[in-house]
Amino acid sequence: MATSPAAGTWDEDPAGASIVLATGRARHDLLVIAEPALLTDLDDAWGRPASRVRLSFLPGVSAPGSSGQEDSLMSYDRGGLGVLVARGRTCLFEGRAARRTTAFARIAAGAGVRAALLVGRASSLGSPQLGDLLAMGDHLNLSGTPLFPATGPVEATWDEPLTGVVAGVDGVSGSAVAALVPGPVRPGPAEAAVLGGLGADVVVMDTVAEAMALAVRGVRVAGLLYVDSIAGAPPRPGSGRRSAARAAGRRAAVTPPVGMPAAHRPAPVVICDVIEAALATLG
Repeated sequence: MATSPAAGTWDEDPAGASIVLATGRARHDLLVIAEPALLTDLDDAWGRPASRVRLSFLPGVSAPGSSGQEDSLMSYDRGGLGVLVARGRTCLFEGRAARRTTAFARIAAGAGVRAALLVGRASSLGSPQLGDLLAMGDHLNLSGTPLFPATGPVEATWDEPLTGVVAGVDGVSGSAVAALVPGPVRPGPAEAAVLGGLGADVVVMDTVAEAMALAVRGVRVAGLLYVDSIAGAPPRPGSGRRSAARAAGRRAAVTPPVGMPAAHRPAPVVICDVIEAALATLG
């Protein structure tokens, strides 16, 4: 029977030595985590990376298993600054232990990255429209599980100055509070109503755990969310115990405006600009 390696073996890499070995670069300044579909403009603008390796080469890091993710880590040199770009992530709903889902973030922090930008997808709880890009202003952890392993309670927060830079890029619609849920099922109408009542603007199923694992280790962290769905569904008239007025109000909250779509710059273009803006803060 196979057993899990004990902490302290090559299954853990607190100093980030594996990133140095994999990329041949002693230090990186910015870490970006995003799926390939949202990085197409960056690929065109930056060209070939200095090095490329599988994410799962790193100790304790599982190959991403959900759709749209890639088992790939790239290293770039941008005017003397090192940029790590992870083109995939292991999501909570894949059933991996917290130690696995945040292993890469903890290794990157150990390797000395100064700042991180985590790009993910989100479901709107009302106001945000499909196609919106939002800076992660704060979050509610409703996953019901520890985000990462620790020996005691810790403090970790999103970096406000870096978040302000992200929110100020043309094409970003502002900031939002995200509710982290375990997934993979998106919230239904009742759940969406409760989450909105708690103060959340959108729902996410990833990003938060990695971000807080980085932040607790001193990395400046910001998040960028791409709204690609609407949480919940319009309730049927007369269903449940809601009055017709409440049902109508809920329909208006979860249904995007018809006939007045917001003009959006293509998401990969905006994301490339956000990455450049984040990098400029480190120059």
